[in-house]
Amino acid sequence: MACNNHNETEIASYHVQVSAQIGDVARTTIRDDAAARRAEVLWAEGDQIGVVATSNWAISTLDLTSGAGSRSATFEGEILTSNELAESYLAFYPNQQSATINNGRLRLTLPTEQRNGADGIDGAACGFMLSRASGTVDALSFAFDNLFAVLKLSLTGRGEQLARIEFSGGAGELVSGDFGVDWTNELAIEFCDVATTRTHLQSNQILGTDPAPLYVVVPAITYSKGYSVRVTTADGRTMVRTVGRSSGRVLQRGVIYNLPTLEFDSEAIDLSLGGRANCYVVSEAGRYCFDSGLTDGVAAEMIWEDSEGLISEVALTSDGYVTFDATALRGNALLALRNSEGAIIGSWHIWATEAPKAQIYSDGTVALDRNLGAKSPTDIGLYYQWGRSAPFTSTPEELGEGTLSDGVGSPQKFLTNWSDVARSADLWGNGTQSAYSKVQGAKSAADPCPAGWRVAPPIFYQHIAGLLKKSETGGYEMSLDEGVAYYPLTNRLTTSGILSGNAYLFLWSNSNYVNATSTTLYGTYFQFTANANNNSSFVGSGKRLNANKTYGMNVRCVAE
Repeated sequence: MACNNHNETEIASYHVQVSAQIGDVARTTIRDDAAARRAEVLWAEGDQIGVVATSNWAISTLDLTSGAGSRSATFEGEILTSNELAESYLAFYPNQQSATINNGRLRLTLPTEQRNGADGIDGAACGFMLSRASGTVDALSFAFDNLFAVLKLSLTGRGEQLARIEFSGGAGELVSGDFGVDWTNELAIEFCDVATTRTHLQSNQILGTDPAPLYVVVPAITYSKGYSVRVTTADGRTMVRTVGRSSGRVLQRGVIYNLPTLEFDSEAIDLSLGGRANCYVVSEAGRYCFDSGLTDGVAAEMIWEDSEGLISEVALTSDGYVTFDATALRGNALLALRNSEGAIIGSWHIWATEAPKAQIYSDGTVALDRNLGAKSPTDIGLYYQWGRSAPFTSTPEELGEGTLSDGVGSPQKFLTNWSDVARSADLWGNGTQSAYSKVQGAKSAADPCPAGWRVAPPIFYQHIAGLLKKSETGGYEMSLDEGVAYYPLTNRLTTSGILSGNAYLFLWSNSNYVNATSTTLYGTYFQFTANANNNSSFVGSGKRLNANKTYGMNVRCVAE
């Protein structure tokens, strides 16, 4: 075999001082220029820049040594280069530790969560600037320009405390996360696959009569259907403003776009402020909304409700939130989102009940005081097929066979062949357990419980076995340090979608069940019945049962 000679390029380290000049861009200190809509920006103590030599694409870090508080500064440090005499360099700010470069493409991250500093934008996180220069390593000078645009909001109010300001493009443009900068194409940026369609500013500012300035760094691109800004307060109240939905908007680099002063006027309560989930609790009449987390929805609707007049005015906003009106009635409803082809791409359970209470058990587990979907602690609640997020009443809207995708696309349909198509062991996050286990897994995307809660694991039922006593009301109860935990007799839906007629206590756990027959056909459930002393006990050997995942059973949620 013949071998070719290859001469490795020698890379050397040079200690240098470079000058860095900030142009008319927005970074740390914001001072609006009404005419140019630009800002005066100053370097700050502790600033660092990254410098890349194109001969080897190695990233070097330089520290600010003088010029803090001005637009011109000096940075000092070691530069790695293969050519000290004539070289092309790329400098960038902030110098993110996660920055990488490959074939002339610099990869950085615009945080999904932003914060303002004392004087404006947190430049060390979001004030991205770039510069290109050529010359000898000992005589470099960089003139920085901004990569992004800035939205300035001026908000007034009556004592409301802010939680966040959320920005999104009307056409689902990627606006935060990892992005690449093309050295060879006018420093053009392109967001990567792991980027997201939203970015938000966290703020706890109190709104008053004097306008509160807030700044959000956003991509300088064309928003073909405009963009939306959603303001949410700490108690979940929200309002949204949309700009350029019909005509679109073009945002330019380094420009501050001033929105008209807005007085906060609550339009709805954001149920997803504490996190997105498949179930949202509504305890009072009012206008509500939640973040669908989907970008290809075109219409929202109600699939069913078990109390007539419970939900109305279901709609989809331009920034992907589902809105609806709720009355003071108690009950449940299922809302859904359809795409342009009419297919359901997501559904959500609205649980209208008095705020469920958290109860602490003697083993430290925290559980809700009622079954999922129950109007009260003594109510049975709704039924679930193991691994599905959408609930059913005792008389499902529709029965029939389907595919795994129908678990999402047909949330109203009780799938009579669900166990044949739902062969994932992790649908509710607890994997393949072949023996009784304390392993609890993690909450899954299909978990039907509200944010902060999850389907109870087997270990929870092992703890309460034998502690539940038969109640005079027909269910089971157990005393806690504070109050009483109650479990009603529930019945269950058979694989045909009809009630079995057995007045027992049936409860799904989040665990898949493995036996010699199948690793994915069954889910673990618990069935309680009274013994001679009217104490509860598990039915079946081993204190746990496996059931066809097609069955419909009740769910009790525990804290994550």
